[in-house]
Amino acid sequence: MRFFHSWQKIPPAYHNAVVAIGNFDGFHKGHRAVVEKAVAIARQEGRPVVLMTFEPHPSGFFRPGGRTFRITPIRSKVRAICQLPIDGFCVFNFNKGFAEMSADDFVENVLIKGLHAAHIVVGEDYGFGKNRQGDIAYIRNKYPDIPVTAVRKLRDQNGEIISSSRIRSFLRDGEIEKASGLMEHPFEIEGYVVHGAQLGRQIGFPTINIDPGESILPRIGVYAASVEIDGKTFQAVANLGFRPTVSGKSVLLEAHILRYSGDLYGQRLRVRLLTFIRPEVHFESIEELKAQIIKDSKIAERIS
Repeated sequence: MRFFHSWQKIPPAYHNAVVAIGNFDGFHKGHRAVVEKAVAIARQEGRPVVLMTFEPHPSGFFRPGGRTFRITPIRSKVRAICQLPIDGFCVFNFNKGFAEMSADDFVENVLIKGLHAAHIVVGEDYGFGKNRQGDIAYIRNKYPDIPVTAVRKLRDQNGEIISSSRIRSFLRDGEIEKASGLMEHPFEIEGYVVHGAQLGRQIGFPTINIDPGESILPRIGVYAASVEIDGKTFQAVANLGFRPTVSGKSVLLEAHILRYSGDLYGQRLRVRLLTFIRPEVHFESIEELKAQIIKDSKIAERIS
């Protein structure tokens, strides 16, 4: 599979492809259905499959400086999507010029002149162009020579639509299992391990510290978690929050990895949040904090 960051430099081998388009944030079951439909059409027609997404997330572009609501940073999204049999992956920069591109310009310059798309596959509510002036009907009416397949939204066992907005709602409520169930993979916070106050090490519970700046913030509190290190998965108990007992000033993810010792500073790790255990609270003493960490670790060990 090849990656492309410009629609002006797509090699001929990837022309006349079935193109699946979307933000794919969270890469949930509905997103997978769009990509799998594109793969099925491509195999039937003997064409390559190209997936198109955007970075940053368009909604984040229109709300600069606000807290990110992205479920999957670009690295996580790429990992999930690359498990599927696609040939090309376009990650286009969503900037001011792209945001102001008309629907006509998008179809004619990106899809036709750039990708030479032979077939387009999108979700049924897909919109594009400045102010989302284009949609599926727009392409079908104005560009009848380009087939468009609209994939209907999937619903869960309760008949509710599977969507990124529902996943965000579950995360903010601490309902991690429900969010992960829609995504078909655990929710992760990924980042580089940074130095903290090293209080955990001093009290016998060393932690890895990760700034969750690239991820949506789920409910503040303590979670049963797991961390993969060098291909091996370790159980962990993680605190996502402000650390009020030690007067923390910003949100940090601290994970105490059970039965592991080693220097992980500077490594990029993924902490999988599995189950919400309790809200973050202020303890009157370090001894109270230690006692609670022991309790939390035992709960996390049973859950994870």
